[in-house]
Amino acid sequence: MTKKSPSASPEFSVREFFQRFPDDYACLAHIMQVRFGGTRFDCPKCGTVDATFHKLAKRRTFVCASCGHHVNPTANTILHDTRTPLVSWFYAMYLFCTTRHGVSGKELQRQLGVTYKTAYRIGQQIRDLTMKAQSFDALLAGHVELDEAYVGGRRSGGKRGRGAPGKTIVMGLASRDGNMKAVVIPDVKKATLRGVVLDNVEPGSVVSTDELVSYNLLAGDWFKHGVVKHGAKEYALYDYRSGETFHVSTVEGF
Repeated sequence: MTKKSPSASPEFSVREFFQRFPDDYACLAHIMQVRFGGTRFDCPKCGTVDATFHKLAKRRTFVCASCGHHVNPTANTILHDTRTPLVSWFYAMYLFCTTRHGVSGKELQRQLGVTYKTAYRIGQQIRDLTMKAQSFDALLAGHVELDEAYVGGRRSGGKRGRGAPGKTIVMGLASRDGNMKAVVIPDVKKATLRGVVLDNVEPGSVVSTDELVSYNLLAGDWFKHGVVKHGAKEYALYDYRSGETFHVSTVEGF
């Protein structure tokens, strides 16, 4: 295996960052892609299949071409109602991800060209978001999203995603009420996932997952279970009988 030189270019340089996110629309389109799979998806209001959503001028809102239903991709996030450009927020997140020893408020002020008060608020909200996995004893309730992540150093070659070697498996549980948990698990077998869910989620809760077959146990344990099929490019599913929208965007973002 060829060892990468310390002087080599980073995996995602500043130049590449601004090429990918040159303006607020690029940032907003990225959020739409992460949360809804893009600007074409089933409208939760009128039920139009694969409806097209267009951005409204001068607003961070997309509207269904069929019925006019509004979707705000930054709703229920730290970007909701912010007056600071999204590019500045994205760049602040980039700095937190790529800087080895943290980012101070003064550094954000210099890098973003904003006031210290704004820089401090941005930094604190990003830090608070990353700390939401702190331990607490209460069971998650309401609508809970489940997913797993494979955490560890990057390896060349070999399998990626589920089953990748040399990785630690972390199961994320995120309630849409705001509380989140993360649990290290040895595997993604049905018995393992069932144990984590029963220990951390209140019986009778609504649960969203992807199509991993190990999650099929949930209906038998009296959870209201909805599945989004990422393999079929399905990222959100609206159930007309229950009025619930099933997706795992919250826990994936976490």
